[in-house]
This record gives sequence, structure tokens and C-alpha cells, in this order.
Amino acid sequence: MKKVSELAMFTLFFSSLSGLGFAAGVCCFFGIARLLARTLA
Repeated sequence: MKKVSELAMFTLFFSSLSGLGFAAGVCCFFGIARLLARTLA
């Protein structure tokens, strides 16, 4: 589970770095959050 959150942080970090910016980060965050919610539910 810890690996998943690390991966999420990495993805957000790189998406903001590559200039895709806030929108990509938010989309990525919501995608991962939805995935986690489905896994934990």
C-alpha cells in the first residue's frame, strides 16, 4: 500500500515537472484516488 502512495506522489511530481501542470496533476490524483477507493471498498 505504501508503494502505491509513493507511486502517486512520483506521478504528480513528474506531471507537474513536465509542464503538463495543475490540470494533469489533478486528473492523475483523482484517477488514483478513484482506483484506491475501488480497491479499498
